[in-house]
Amino acid sequence: TIGYDKLVLAMGAHPIFPKSLPEDLVWHVNHIERFGQLQEKLATGSQHVAIVGAGMVGTEIAEDLLKAGHQVTLIDLNDAPLSQMLPPKATARIAQAVKSQGINFLGGYQVSAITRLSDRKLEVSYEALPSATDSTTAEPIEPLIVDHVIASTGLTVDDNLPAAAGVDFDRRTGIVVDAPTLRTSTPNIYAIGDCMSIDGVPCRYVAPLRAQAATIADDVLGLEHNGYEHKPPMIRLKNKAISVMVTGVPKATGNWQSKTENDEELVMDLINDSDEVSATLTIKLPPTVKA
Repeated sequence: TIGYDKLVLAMGAHPIFPKSLPEDLVWHVNHIERFGQLQEKLATGSQHVAIVGAGMVGTEIAEDLLKAGHQVTLIDLNDAPLSQMLPPKATARIAQAVKSQGINFLGGYQVSAITRLSDRKLEVSYEALPSATDSTTAEPIEPLIVDHVIASTGLTVDDNLPAAAGVDFDRRTGIVVDAPTLRTSTPNIYAIGDCMSIDGVPCRYVAPLRAQAATIADDVLGLEHNGYEHKPPMIRLKNKAISVMVTGVPKATGNWQSKTENDEELVMDLINDSDEVSATLTIKLPPTVKA
């Protein structure tokens, strides 16, 4: 047992593995050693890779693997990539760009099971999600036979330590902190990085870490400081088939208003309840994927 005057929780977050994605059969890219092992496997030649989850990471990995000469199938619960972050008008363009590259995108499907076959390949069973407007019985779907499956299904924060510390906590978004000081709800305990959230939004970007650390250091030492001012970094989809840039705190639902909308470009603002712009989205399509 170690006593302390001040405690900083920097415990990070770890990948979510739904029950249908057994950890011993599925890769993830949030661990440097496992990522290296996957790279070694993929270096042996062209292979078929299924990626479960079409968020920022899954969509970027899909393009990287395609460029490396692999066959790629991208599977998501939603009808289009990035659907948990951006409005349908935007995600429809992203889906079009992803498909134009030759990526097999399966939107509106859920992986139900993954099994290892005798030839070491993986059988991925998946099913269409029920539609509220469709009462017909879905036809059986032929399973995918692939060489590898990568999980890109988001991150979660382990609740054991936050529960023991008695801090306010949400398993999806992380440890709740006061923005100016990064203090938790428990005196003398701070949180930093992937494990914390501000105003219900997880802080899972590298760019703000230095400012967070400086604020905590000053506060722990009792030095005067201006307080941490959380500025969400620009979100940029690193995909050559389409340029997607977002500033602010985007969310799929809300009052998104189009500023520019044509075949080459889509610019939208998210207007909050105070009639202020809380996020701005800019999408540009290169000539090869324009409608």
